[in-house]
This record gives sequence, C-alpha cells and structure tokens, in this order.
Amino acid sequence: MTRFYTGLPSFAIFLWLYNYLSSKCFRMTYWRGEGQTSSSDRLRMSPSCLRPIDQLFAVLMRLKVGLYVQDISERFQISSASFSMYFSTWISLIHAELKFLNPFPSKDIITRTMPESFKAKYPSTRVIIDCTELFIQSSSSLINQSLTFSSYKHHTTVKFLVGISPSGVITFVSDAWPGKTSDRQLTEECGLLDLLEPNDSVMADKGFTTADLLEKRQCFLNIPPFRGTSGQFSTDEVFKTQEIAQLRIHVERSIRRVKNYHILEGTIPLTMVHFITEIFQVCCWLTNLDYISTC
Repeated sequence: MTRFYTGLPSFAIFLWLYNYLSSKCFRMTYWRGEGQTSSSDRLRMSPSCLRPIDQLFAVLMRLKVGLYVQDISERFQISSASFSMYFSTWISLIHAELKFLNPFPSKDIITRTMPESFKAKYPSTRVIIDCTELFIQSSSSLINQSLTFSSYKHHTTVKFLVGISPSGVITFVSDAWPGKTSDRQLTEECGLLDLLEPNDSVMADKGFTTADLLEKRQCFLNIPPFRGTSGQFSTDEVFKTQEIAQLRIHVERSIRRVKNYHILEGTIPLTMVHFITEIFQVCCWLTNLDYISTC
C-alpha cells in the first residue's frame, strides 16, 4: 500500500526520505501566503497539529492519489487551510532537497551505467529527450490564453522538457513553459544545451529540429530519418527508425510513470499553476527513488 498512497517503492524508502528531510523540516517556516511568510530560515512559527512524518505522508498522498484538499483534511482531522500550508511548505522543501540529489550526471556516470543496447549503436548518447504537457485552467487574460493554448492538445497547457539517461533515470526536467512554446524553442532556452559536452549526442523524436543548435556545441542529434523525395524509406532508414524507436520509448515510459502521480491528471487549477514547476519536478525525482530499491 506504500506505493499506492505515496508512489514510493517501499515503506523503508518512505522512512529514508523522511529521515533525509527531518533535519530541515524542524526549521521550516510554513508558507502563509505572499507578504505573510518570512524568507529567512528560522524555527517554526507555531506548534503543529500533525507530526512532521504525518505531514509528509499527507503531502505524498496528495501527489500520488490526487485526493482533494478537503478529503485529506477530513482524513487527518485538520483544517483545509492547515493542509494547504503544509502542502506548499513541504513541496518547497522536498523540491530543494531532491534537486540536490538529482544533478545532471557526468559523462563518466552515463558511460558506466549505459546498457549494452546503447553501447552497440549509440554509445555517445548523453540524454534522451521528449516534451510533455499538462492541462491548466484557462486564464481570464486573453494574452495568457494565447500564450498557453496548445494547438497540439487543443487546450491551455504548460509544457515541460524531460530528459533521461540511457539507463532510464530522469536526469533533466525543465521549468514549466507556456503550451504554445515549440519543442525547438524549449530545447534552446531551457538550459539543457549548456549541460552538454563536445561529442555528446542527444536522442529525440522527429519534432526536435535542433541539429543546428547541437552542432554549434559540437554535439549530435539522433532522430528517426525523414522521408525523402522518393516517397518511401530505404532499408537502412527503416532499420534506423526501428532502432531509435525501441530506445527512445524509455523516455515515454518514464513520463508515464511520472503521470501516475494523479495530482497531474485533469486540469490544473490556476491556484496551483504558480508552483506547478516544483510539483512536476518533485514527481519526476520521486520516480527516481525506484532505482534506490533496485540497487
């Protein structure tokens, strides 16, 4: 039931996460809204109704099961305002601490953990990338509606670029961008290219027309070939398309695992959009904890 309620692979991993965060959580300043929360790190402002370990459990339930605030408040016998305060504060703490544990890995780590399927054909692969979108509530502002409307999803969305290592670990998650942003612009401006080194290669889908951006950094792009003027693929192009599809499907699977956190389902209300970057990145990094249990 630990995985069902928290998304973590075992109760031992839940305790490990709490113990890792516990030294910081006792010095948290709980979020009470703009203008009412000091940015300085100091002792908690008032005694809490819930023990910190229960606060963490409630927050993970909100992320994984997607329960409404009022539902969780009833279960833990606290007010909705108290849980909202816990949620905002713990998301900020978890985000800061897991970000430290999930840096973009060095080329040496990528090479040492690379599966044989990549070593055989694409040994220079540093990251496999894809974009994903989350529905958000439409703003009353026509300008914001225009910026966030996705012609692909036919809805207002926020967009993320997600990168994984050849071994399947999520190694890069961009900030949230308006849904109108193209894959090329997002790749160019999200900061991923600054992390690459000469002779690295990036694997992606056909929509990522970024070969020229990578060439400027002495890197390479591996995408399925485009059909030429002949109207059909050659035998070599068919094989290359199949090879890349079989390898890059792992990033799609990783994104599906992230979206098992049901808080990301449906339409994100505007009240959550201001920290949707932190929520999505936390969900991504929590899925990486699956690899702890398999080590």
